[in-house]
Amino acid sequence: MRRSGDHYQDLIAWGAALRVIQPHNEITQLELEINGAGNVDDVVLRRPTLGHRYTQVKWATTTASMINDKYLTDRPRRGKSVLEKLYNSYQLLRNDDQPPTLELLSNRVLDPEDPLLSRVDGRTELLTPFARLALPDSAAGLQVAAWAEHVGSSRDDLINMLDHLTFRTGLTVASERDRAQVLMLAAGLRHDEDALETGIFAAAEWIRGGKRILTAHDIHDQIDELRLRAAKPRAILLIQAIDRDPHPEDATETLDWVDLYHGDSPMTRARPTDPANWAAMARDLNDAVNRLKSAGAQDILVRGALRQATFFLAGAQLAHVTGKTVSYVQQGALWSSNTPRKPVPPPAVTRVPVDAGTDLAVAIGIAVDPTAAVTQYLRDTAIPVGELVVFLPTDGAHDQAVGGPGEAVAYVQEIRNSIRLELERRPAERIHLYLAGPGGLALLLGHRWNRLAPTTVYEHLGPGRGYAPAFVVEA
Repeated sequence: MRRSGDHYQDLIAWGAALRVIQPHNEITQLELEINGAGNVDDVVLRRPTLGHRYTQVKWATTTASMINDKYLTDRPRRGKSVLEKLYNSYQLLRNDDQPPTLELLSNRVLDPEDPLLSRVDGRTELLTPFARLALPDSAAGLQVAAWAEHVGSSRDDLINMLDHLTFRTGLTVASERDRAQVLMLAAGLRHDEDALETGIFAAAEWIRGGKRILTAHDIHDQIDELRLRAAKPRAILLIQAIDRDPHPEDATETLDWVDLYHGDSPMTRARPTDPANWAAMARDLNDAVNRLKSAGAQDILVRGALRQATFFLAGAQLAHVTGKTVSYVQQGALWSSNTPRKPVPPPAVTRVPVDAGTDLAVAIGIAVDPTAAVTQYLRDTAIPVGELVVFLPTDGAHDQAVGGPGEAVAYVQEIRNSIRLELERRPAERIHLYLAGPGGLALLLGHRWNRLAPTTVYEHLGPGRGYAPAFVVEA
């Protein structure tokens, strides 16, 4: 019987295999428990132009066992410590022309009390440059010196190794299963639980059967043998707006805006520190979309931690009229713009006079009713709006108002068509848009936002804090 740790390594290996078959990537083959890679041989991705990536997978039965100085430097009765194994592996693999990347990958988390490991950079997953810049008499600096003595190297040699050692931590079984299913979806494979188990079992059989080297051709053959293929591959557009993703390398295009926002947690990041960053982010997204178009990508899977206005902008820049299909995994279900519509009752419409100008304000409430908050904001800010039109589900706003992708597609079509009628009834030069609902619905709404009017979409700042004008969409 294979142990839980073996199952975890099989899951990581299956995820790596899915990386190999992604279009437009630099990976040529996957190697499993290969000879000649020291102790970082569990999963190896060969990348001739980027430098090879060597992974040591470390499973813990309980994540209460954290990665700290003791974990890295404790020596077993016979053998070397984890840190010694990593350092020796780097010395074995180092190549001045193309240095390797080493990964310590684990479901354990970094110890927040450790003076050195608590400072791993969230963007790069490296300890440098912090370790390099640590003062010699500081707690972190003393730990660097102790590590160098522990592995029998100079401080500079240890730092050189740390320049190429990433800490991929806190990767739970649940999160890695979700990640593998997204990669299967993007690869055009079946991605249900049974399909995932089939893939993980295949990876286990590779190891048990002594199949250590797999090319993209080998993996595709295995996929066909297992009858996992279901659709055309999708490109992945990762938008890291309010939090970073643990696997940005999985994406075809990756955007990272986290440092542009106020706040030190996803919950508090609602608007950027500089209002000009809204336009900068829109340009970044437009550039990424253009690169996807140049690569011939037609079906785009959007991922990431982002808010309503950003979802809407992504959908608008990947507009339905351009022939693109957009998708998003909403609470485990794929919401795709090409899902056949499932008829829904037309939304209930409420009109609130504002009488401050000739623009049109539109509030779409799915999970909550935003009428009071938007009305108050419009009156406080004197935005030149003549009327606020609110769209709500016929049975009121609640978090189960849209039952799935077919209903979502129908709902956004109903809303868009209703707004067109509102513009016929009361022409407006500009729409001011306020959203409260699932991110997938905002994405699909932006995707079909055409033949309307130039639109400013607003971001909600939290209860009682109003809104901020975010992005401008020409529709």
